[in-house]
Amino acid sequence: MPPVLAALLTPWDRAIGTAGPGMGGHVVAVADNTLSALGHRVVPTPRLERAFRDARAATEALAAALDGATILPFWRRDAARESLGELAVWLRRAEPNAVTKDLGLGW
Repeated sequence: MPPVLAALLTPWDRAIGTAGPGMGGHVVAVADNTLSALGHRVVPTPRLERAFRDARAATEALAAALDGATILPFWRRDAARESLGELAVWLRRAEPNAVTKDLGLGW
C-alpha cells in the first residue's frame, strides 16, 4: 500500500484494536476522519466506495457494541478489522487523485 495511505489508515486500525467500553463515539470519529482524508487522496471507484461503506458499517457495529455492552463481543472487533483489511486491499489498487499528485504525494 502507498505509504501515505497506510499512514492515514493506521489511526483507524489502532482505534479498532484498542477501544474499550464507552469508546464507540471515539472509534466512529476516527473512522470518519480517516475516510475523509482517504477520500481526498484517491480516485473513487465503485468498489473502493463500497469498501469504504463496508468498513464504516463494521466500525459502527463495533461502536454500538462498545457503548451498549459491558462485555464486548470480540467477533465485532474481528469483523471491523476484517472489513478494514478488505479496504486496505482496495487501497493498494487505488490511484492518486489530481490533488494528491499536485502535492507530490502520488505513488
